[in-house]
Amino acid sequence: MKGLREYVIPFIGPKNGLHHFNFEIGAPFFSHFPDSLIRECGLFVDLAFDKKERLFVLNFDISGTISTECDRCGQALDLPIHGNHTLYVKKGEQPEEEDEEEDITWIADGESELDTSEWIYEFIHLSIPVRKLHPDLADGTPGCNPDILARLGHNEDQPKDSDPRWDQLRTIIKDK
Repeated sequence: MKGLREYVIPFIGPKNGLHHFNFEIGAPFFSHFPDSLIRECGLFVDLAFDKKERLFVLNFDISGTISTECDRCGQALDLPIHGNHTLYVKKGEQPEEEDEEEDITWIADGESELDTSEWIYEFIHLSIPVRKLHPDLADGTPGCNPDILARLGHNEDQPKDSDPRWDQLRTIIKDK
């Protein structure tokens, strides 16, 4: 992808062994991915690249915060995220019988560099919690906007008006 050249790792020059790459991820990174759930963030990726003769082990350590909305109250939320993901890259031709090993990616022998931008993008999204909520306060109450919580609670406390037609049907069923 254009504009993401800094996330490309050449593997021809470095010797076998462990190499570290640090990336600072912000809004410009996610502007290259139109379907991204993230627009504003302050993230850091520490990539440990273990180079072996025909195998590369990439360990992505992700930390930082993203700006999103609380699932409970809908207000802005700076959500801390952390994630650690490992990916194996093998050089050579992919075998015809696929072993369904999802953590292994194959690259051709003629390749000389790895573009890690899409993996970073995917691993960041996988690090986002399923439920994004404001943290609870020290006294145990939710950290969400109290006005919105009051409105939500008000709707739940309202007794549901029953449809008289259903009430009549229920009495018929009970009488049988």
